[in-house]
Amino acid sequence: MRIMFNFFQKFIGLDISDYSIELVLLSGSKENPEIFALGRKILNPGVVENGKILNKESFKMALEDLILHPQFGKIKTKKIIFSLPESKSFFHIFELPKDLKKNEISDFVKSQASEIFPFSLEEIYFDYQMKENSVLLTAIPKEIVNGYLEIFKILKLSPLVLETESMAWQRLFGEKKKTILICDLGAKTTNLVLFEEGELKLSFSIEIGGERFTRAISDKLNIPFKKAEDIKKRVGLNPEIEEGRIFLILQKEVLEIVEEIRKVENYFRQKTGQEIEKIILIGGSALLPYLLDYLSENLEKKVLLGNPFQKIELKETLRIETIFYSTTIGLALRGLEKNPQIAGINLLKEVKL
Repeated sequence: MRIMFNFFQKFIGLDISDYSIELVLLSGSKENPEIFALGRKILNPGVVENGKILNKESFKMALEDLILHPQFGKIKTKKIIFSLPESKSFFHIFELPKDLKKNEISDFVKSQASEIFPFSLEEIYFDYQMKENSVLLTAIPKEIVNGYLEIFKILKLSPLVLETESMAWQRLFGEKKKTILICDLGAKTTNLVLFEEGELKLSFSIEIGGERFTRAISDKLNIPFKKAEDIKKRVGLNPEIEEGRIFLILQKEVLEIVEEIRKVENYFRQKTGQEIEKIILIGGSALLPYLLDYLSENLEKKVLLGNPFQKIELKETLRIETIFYSTTIGLALRGLEKNPQIAGINLLKEVKL
């Protein structure tokens, strides 16, 4: 891939999930970014499942329409920085042998990728980052990525960077002197990502999300899914509405997330002797009423709702749910680097586009 140094280029931050597509185009600098364009498109069921495109034509039409008609601003650039679901990415953090020579590092990292990840090297896109003697190795299956690259080519888009969602979150919520747990509660999965002093230390996914919450209400009350979804959004974890029935149904599901967070806390405490200082909740299902209060009480720790626009001034006329843009804002911020292609892990580094 040829690397282009152009300090004035703008890059679309594009986040793709099973449920929706979000994009953001920023202008200005990393220190003072401004919204240039922004939009969100809900995908029809079955277009993307488990990160893989099943209906290429529908996906192409949805993406093309979003780029042509964003909710705010206009998009003229074809350059994109994109991410795919965190649950489809693989991570491995390890120390290099002390006697390893500099020219041996690449081969050693490849051997680690071959041993650790459940795919051959030919089946994955991978890249790594080093800090002193520590290596962060990241991979994603080509089978998933190539479907997106095919659509991008048809739409004449130039995908220059592919990174994980957690790396986008790091730009927004990672703090140099704190240990922070990101809880990304989506439609189908919950991702738990731990940052220590701004560095990724742990990332894993569990199959619990907003759709499962809705399904539980639908099954327990024997009502249609759509009606259950409306009740979920209205009542949430409020024990004083609907005689507490919805609270009891949802509590059972949310407690599974609480237990997983406790496991992460215990693991980190045993390994480092330190405590997680802050939990930040993001993802569409983070908007469940009373969820923040419930998590804070049960975890005995302050849980905050992530605000991806904390450093970006929103136009008063722009009516959006900011929580949906956590990933894509982080991606777009990378686009403000002098050379985004080499400003961090890039899973497209070896791809000939």
